[in-house]
Amino acid sequence: MISWHIIVLGFVIGMLSGMFGFGGSSISTPMLRIFLSVSPYYALASPLPISTVSSCVASIRYYKENLIDWSITKKILIFLIPGSIAGAYFTRFVSGEYLMLLTGIFLIYISLRLILRKREKSSSRISFVKLRLIWFLVGFVSGMLANAGGILISPLLVFFGIKIKRAIATSLSIALIGSLPVIVVHGLLNHINWMLTLCLSLGAIPGSYIGASITAGMDKKRLRILYGFFLLLFSLYFIIFELMKLF
Repeated sequence: MISWHIIVLGFVIGMLSGMFGFGGSSISTPMLRIFLSVSPYYALASPLPISTVSSCVASIRYYKENLIDWSITKKILIFLIPGSIAGAYFTRFVSGEYLMLLTGIFLIYISLRLILRKREKSSSRISFVKLRLIWFLVGFVSGMLANAGGILISPLLVFFGIKIKRAIATSLSIALIGSLPVIVVHGLLNHINWMLTLCLSLGAIPGSYIGASITAGMDKKRLRILYGFFLLLFSLYFIIFELMKLF
C-alpha cells in the first residue's frame, strides 16, 4: 500500500543524496530507523535500489554541468565492486543493531574530517592505482552497510584532492554502478522490503534532481562546511537513538 509519509521521507532522502553525493542507505537507514522504526536489515538494504534511480537522476544534472570525472569512476569501480560483494555477504554473520552503530561511527569520522579540513588539496599527485586497497575496503564497508559507497567516496575524493563539487558528482556516478551487485546480494539474503523501496523511490526521484541543482549552484566552501555539520549532527543523534534501543 502506498504511504504518503514514506514518499515525503523519500523526497528528503533524495534531495540530500543529490546535494551531497550520498547513495544507498547512508542517510535513509538512520531516517527509516528514527522516524519509522523499520527493522535493521530492512532499514539497511531496502533503500539500496533507490540509489540506482536517484543517482541516475542526479548524475544527469551533474553531467549537464560537466562535473563527473569518468576516468576516476572506472578506476575506483574495478576495486570497489569486488569489495562490496564481499561486504554484503558478510552481513550474514553480523548483528543488524551493531551494523547501525558502525554506520553512525563512520559518519562521525567523515564529518569531522570535512569540518576540520582547511582547504582543498591539488589532485595532481593522486595515484588511484596505489589506492586500490583503500577502494576495495570502501567497497567492503559499503556492502556491509548496504551503502552504494557515496557517503565514503565523496569525502575521500575531497581528502585526496578532488574539488568538492566534482567529488560529489563523481561519487554519484560510482554509486549508480556500484550499487547493483550489492542490491543483488542483499536481495538474495531477503533484506529488501520492495514496497518500502517503491514508496521511497516515488519521492526520491524528484528530490535527487532538486538536490543536485542546489549543489551545482552553491559556493564550494559553504557546501563543504554544510556537508560536514549536517553529517556530524545527524550521526550523533543516530548513535544515541540506536544505543537507547540496544540498552
